[in-house]
Amino acid sequence: MTPTPIECPDLEVLFNELEAGEGPALEHAEHCPLCTAIIEEHRLLEKDLCRLADPLPPPDLVHKVMARVAAEPTPVRRELWTGLSILGASLMMGLGLLLTSDAALSGLGKSVARTLVGGTAFTEALMSGVHALWSTAAGPLVALVAFVILSSVFGLKRLIRNGPTPSEA
Repeated sequence: MTPTPIECPDLEVLFNELEAGEGPALEHAEHCPLCTAIIEEHRLLEKDLCRLADPLPPPDLVHKVMARVAAEPTPVRRELWTGLSILGASLMMGLGLLLTSDAALSGLGKSVARTLVGGTAFTEALMSGVHALWSTAAGPLVALVAFVILSSVFGLKRLIRNGPTPSEA
């Protein structure tokens, strides 16, 4: 009668017990030449993998990436949709909080009523001030001074943009 061969354990079980350092699969591997060869091959593979080193990136990688980012700015359409989606989500959250809270909803109603009642007095006072400015000729003077200041600011901004760069100066 021939002895029945003992089946080799699953590789996952063998490697788990190899990591733990004990177990029946390791005891089997001591007597089985096939399992011993697998463990030795695994040990050599781990040794080779430990000797490998990650390659260093090229020294000008950051410069190349930044040049590419500067050359291809984010499209305005994408920025607009991102901003609108953030605004929409914020408004929806605010509306949800407003509708789920009775105190917030009543506070909003009071604020709107107070603004409508006080808004007429504010509008009348504003119109009276504009009429007083215009009738004393201060309105055209304010418009002229605002035009001079704004044209000076935009002129300086254009000079700065078209002027020499710091590396040329």
